[in-house]
Amino acid sequence: MKVLFIVAAVCGAIGFAETSEAGCPENIAIEADLDRAYVRLKFSKFASDAEVITGQLWALWTQAPDQQSQMLLSSGLLNIKRGNLKLAEQVLSELITYCPNYAEGYNQRAFARYLDLNFEKALFDLQDALDLRPRHLGALSGKALTHIALGQEVQAQIVLRKALALNPFMPEREMIKDLGTDL
Repeated sequence: MKVLFIVAAVCGAIGFAETSEAGCPENIAIEADLDRAYVRLKFSKFASDAEVITGQLWALWTQAPDQQSQMLLSSGLLNIKRGNLKLAEQVLSELITYCPNYAEGYNQRAFARYLDLNFEKALFDLQDALDLRPRHLGALSGKALTHIALGQEVQAQIVLRKALALNPFMPEREMIKDLGTDL
């Protein structure tokens, strides 16, 4: 019986190694944490509370599926911070190739492209991020700002209102036209 257990454990370890070498593993299961955070965010009474919850959302979104994808994401973020936008785009493209179902890869590449004034490509990346994570506040805000940069005010207003429904204290709320004071 012990021999069977050891063989199963070794086979399982070998199988795991093959799976991780073959490509990106599945995304980390964060849906329940996201759901709880969005509920708390929607019913926040103070902007400071919403800011803390938004930080928690960012911490969830930036949990890459494995060490290799986390290193690529970290490298991309560092290059954005340093203003190396072409290198950031390249590294984040590698991340997307490796983990095509990881929304933050698209979102951060969109940010690098936005900063590099490549708005059309940024918009495609933002849509890909939102296809994977429809409630991603960073991607929603980024998409709205990209629409504005492209002179697409109507589309921007639609996206801003979607983001506002998730986060009543979002920093971009001042950009929403005819919002009124009843919120």
